[in-house]
Amino acid sequence: MVAFTLAIRNVWRRRERSLLTLVGVLLAVMTFVAMVSIAEGMYHRVSLELDGRDVDVYVVPTTAAPLPTGPVGTIGMTSDTINTSWIKEISKVDNVANVCPIVRSQWTGKRGMIMVMGIDAEKWRVFMPYLKPASGDTVLRGGKVVIGKGLSETEGIKIGDKLKHGQKEYTVSGMVEAGSGFQDYFAYIPVTSAYSMSGGDGASELWIKVKDEHRVKEVVRKIQGFKIPGASILSRKDYLGSANDYIQYAWYLQFAVSAIGVLISITAAMNTMLMSTYERMREFATLRAIGAPRSTVVSMVLTESVILSVLGGFFGIFFGIIGSNLLNRIVVIVLQLSFPLASITVPLILEAVALSFFVGLVGAAIPSILVWKIDIVSGLRWE
Repeated sequence: MVAFTLAIRNVWRRRERSLLTLVGVLLAVMTFVAMVSIAEGMYHRVSLELDGRDVDVYVVPTTAAPLPTGPVGTIGMTSDTINTSWIKEISKVDNVANVCPIVRSQWTGKRGMIMVMGIDAEKWRVFMPYLKPASGDTVLRGGKVVIGKGLSETEGIKIGDKLKHGQKEYTVSGMVEAGSGFQDYFAYIPVTSAYSMSGGDGASELWIKVKDEHRVKEVVRKIQGFKIPGASILSRKDYLGSANDYIQYAWYLQFAVSAIGVLISITAAMNTMLMSTYERMREFATLRAIGAPRSTVVSMVLTESVILSVLGGFFGIFFGIIGSNLLNRIVVIVLQLSFPLASITVPLILEAVALSFFVGLVGAAIPSILVWKIDIVSGLRWE
């Protein structure tokens, strides 16, 4: 308690220097939160998206990235498709309950690109059971489009509005909502309409539902035995793992960028604590001379550094949330997306707090060693 009181007093006594350290940590944590929130949000939404589907096996082109968002920028962009004639063969496989072709496309919206999913009108509720009607007519019909509630909010689209793609207009007939993942930001049309737009009958991917989930690997092996040209057969677990690989690369990149700020803040904290330590050598020596143990004197340095870093960390989290929203808007505009990516999660906040605490400990490492080794006589003569 004595060490804490003295540390607080010294922080307040050297306000300008303490403020500079606090700002350094603030910028580092703010950068970390803002940058990593993009990858964190992507991972969070992808996980929710896949949990919201009742799909056990995926058949996708080998050139496509298995991302539930569809083509985002150049990620997963491919013109390759799966020949739908294989649906009949797959349906005959033992333990296969249902097969559904999926056709993905992008339409130009008012504010960005709209991700459109062509899906079998009779099967989409089977494969997307958590997608609930919100308003209007949510039955998929030719010339009609059903939109997610999130898409309606971000694009300002209402029931009865017209969405134009090429030379054809589609009337928004209904709205659905899932409350998770990207499903709320998709537009849905019958797969037959999607075929007519693409001028063919190829599917972007095939979704497969099995009867016995414990025999999924057996189904995967049998479909692999068909040797479908240019296709990869993935179980639900494999699909999620492949999607997470792409997200993990993005996380590493964003963490590497934010790490630069962290190193700068550690240097600033260490520099401040070194200057403070050298200025207070006589004070530390006096405390040692009157009987204060080394641990008490060292804890003063550690406590002061941690107080500044954690305080800067909390401010950094606040401004990081603001920065995340701003960065998210920039990403959405640049990539012309109709859905947000960034997400501030509890684990991310805890990581930011731990980061600020770590900066405080590392910043006080060398000063703590100097104080621990201080010679009382030399310290009392310190100028």
